[in-house]
Amino acid sequence: MPPRYDDRILWLFLGVSLFFAARGIAAQLRQIRELTLIKHKENKEKIISQGTEDALKLETLQKLSESSSDLRAAALRIVSERSTKDVTRKLLLEDLASKDRGRRNKALTAMYFLVSNRSLSRTSVSGQLKDLRTYAALIDCLCNFLDEHTEETSTTVSPILPKTRPVCEKKALSTLNFILGENISAALEAGIVSRWLLKYPFPCAVGPEPRRHDVVQLMETMWSDDPVMSSIIRTLSGHRDGKRQLRKYGLMVMEENENDSSDGDSDVWV
Repeated sequence: MPPRYDDRILWLFLGVSLFFAARGIAAQLRQIRELTLIKHKENKEKIISQGTEDALKLETLQKLSESSSDLRAAALRIVSERSTKDVTRKLLLEDLASKDRGRRNKALTAMYFLVSNRSLSRTSVSGQLKDLRTYAALIDCLCNFLDEHTEETSTTVSPILPKTRPVCEKKALSTLNFILGENISAALEAGIVSRWLLKYPFPCAVGPEPRRHDVVQLMETMWSDDPVMSSIIRTLSGHRDGKRQLRKYGLMVMEENENDSSDGDSDVWV
C-alpha cells in the first residue's frame, strides 16, 4: 500500500539520513558563511511556516537538512514530528519490535536519534514517545536481543556485564535509559522486569552458583562495569513499584516485612 511505504520511508530517512546529517553539522557550517550575516534577523521558529510544513516532500527536507544550521534544525524538527505521528509512529514501533534484525536495527537507529537529540527536546517529539506502546515495543526489542547472546563480544570479566552482549543491544539500552525516567509505571507494565530483566544473562545470575538476587546490589557497587545498565537498574530501584518488582522477581533481596503477594501493580504487557 502506498501510504505504508511512504511512512516507512519517512522514518527510515529520519533514522539514517538525518542521524548522520546531525553529526556533520560542524563540517557543513563552514559552507554557510554568507548566511551567517543575516542569521540573527531571522526568527528560527518561523523559517518554515506551519502552513507549508505538511506540504514539504522528503526530497525537499533532505536538501534543507544539508543547508544552513537554522534550516537544518527546522528540517530535523519537521521530519521528527512526522515520524512520531499516526501511522508512521505505528510502523516505527512495529519495526522496533520486529524479529527481523534489519528492520529492527534501522528502527532502533531512528528511535535513538529521536530520544537523544537535544534539538528535539523542546518539540512535541519527546511527548509522543512516553506511552505504554512505546515502552512495550522497546521491551520487545530488548527481549529479542536475548537470543543473540551467543558469541563473545567482550573480554571484560564482570559479574554484571555479559561477554556476549550484541553490539546493537548497547543502542537499545541507551534508548531505554533516555526515556525510562519519563514513565516508569508504563515501563513496568510493559514488562521491563518481568519479561526482560528476569531473563537477562547477568553473569552473576547464571552458572553453577547463580546469585540473581545480588544483581541490584552489584549494579550499585560495580556500576562502572556497565554504566548504562546500572543507570537503568538504579532508576527502577529508586521507584516504589520498580523496587517491588525487582524484589518480586528475585533481582533484589527481599526484606523480611515485605509481602510481595500484595503487589497490585500490573507488570505484564499483553
